[in-house]
Amino acid sequence: MKKITLLILLFILPLLVSAQNQERMSVHYFDVPDELVQDFLDFHKKRDLMLEEAGFGKDLYKLYKVKDNDTAKKHRYFMISQYTSDKHYKMTHDVSPEYEALIESFWNSDMAKIFPMDDKNHIYRKVYRIE
Repeated sequence: MKKITLLILLFILPLLVSAQNQERMSVHYFDVPDELVQDFLDFHKKRDLMLEEAGFGKDLYKLYKVKDNDTAKKHRYFMISQYTSDKHYKMTHDVSPEYEALIESFWNSDMAKIFPMDDKNHIYRKVYRIE
């Protein structure tokens, strides 16, 4: 019995540890010009509603902003999204033709300048849980 228990632990424990390490987050620090704030909020709400209706839960993307009286000059907005795995991440980015059209409309609008991939005006990281 001890041998069976030991064998089970040796096989199950690594699976549990590696499963924990599959957890992923996407983290964005950025700014939104005042003239684009409402457009961005409207886009954000529509995107999250589409993801919710597709079965990915409410508020997949969580959006934050520093207080107006905060002295930070850059990266006043923060957005985070959480995924159970890389597969889950891919699934949430390949939802439907309507979702693709929404994302394409974002990149073809003035809002695209919110997310330059330069690590100066927009910091983006895909991170995974280590503990």
